[in-house]
Amino acid sequence: MQTIVETEEKPLGVIESLQQGFTFLNHHLWLLLLPIFLDVFLWLGPRLSVSTLFGRFVDEIFHQPDLPQEFAANFEVTAESLKSLGANYNLLSLLVGTLTGLPSLFARLDFRSVSSPHGGMIDLTSWQAVLAWLLVLIPIGIFIGSFWLTHVVFSLRRERFLSRAFISRWGWVWLNVNLYFVVLFVAIVLFSLLVGSIGAIFLLLFGTIGAALFSVLWVLSIGFSVWLSIGLYFVVTAISLDGVNLASAVWRSLNVVGRNALSTLGFLILALLLTEGFSRIWMQLSVQTWGVVLSIVGNAYLGAAIVAASFLFYQSRYHYWQKTRALVVLNQRSGQNDKP
Repeated sequence: MQTIVETEEKPLGVIESLQQGFTFLNHHLWLLLLPIFLDVFLWLGPRLSVSTLFGRFVDEIFHQPDLPQEFAANFEVTAESLKSLGANYNLLSLLVGTLTGLPSLFARLDFRSVSSPHGGMIDLTSWQAVLAWLLVLIPIGIFIGSFWLTHVVFSLRRERFLSRAFISRWGWVWLNVNLYFVVLFVAIVLFSLLVGSIGAIFLLLFGTIGAALFSVLWVLSIGFSVWLSIGLYFVVTAISLDGVNLASAVWRSLNVVGRNALSTLGFLILALLLTEGFSRIWMQLSVQTWGVVLSIVGNAYLGAAIVAASFLFYQSRYHYWQKTRALVVLNQRSGQNDKP
């Protein structure tokens, strides 16, 4: 005989979530306006470059006279890659909203090198100027991204746009995503310092063997970071959709991912394949002006649909978890009451 829990309706699957995400977006195409506008601005507008400063920084870090010969070649390749990254990076891409998932073609590393036909370049010459811009652009970007996320949530719930409840949720999302960014930044810095310190100790004490040990430690650190990032995937979703604080959002995300590990991994892999697969198409199209326009629209459509699908996937899995917990308690109480 099936229990009440076993007969409870199953949550959305991976494919079904994506299908419903695209269906939802097809009825709410105005959600594409903001990501398209931002991408057009990043394409045609000015660029804030850190090329000069970043190049000097990389030279100071990697071009050390006492660097062991076995590391020199690898460090040279890494230094050139970092210089290329710094040359193509546009600080204004932070306007798309760090951590918010607002789709943007020109916030991608591989599209920052696409030249603008009109925009100029402003090369920042001091780290103080870079820090000042970061302190301005990151909160503004999260503000914009929080607005878009709140718009998606209220569209999903068919609630009134720009109402008092909308503005309240928008501010709540902005506040908690900013806090989330600060916590992640501090955690990454502390974790990097810890791993780097351990690696330096290994190199000093064990030499070549220490380098091998550090490589193993580095791989384990990357694995842990990937595992944790998957577990925290729905943090911003929980903040936006449920209106909870950061601590509750972290708890909900870890539980939803932990209880639906294979399904979540399948969703992430499929979303990644779609995003990266189509990015190759956008890159090929972007050699022409009309192709850049088409790529901006196509990327906004695909990215917005995936974000909507992630909302639906999380909502379905979280509600199923809560219903299952309630039904388990109900079954237990019913069993106790049936005892003589």
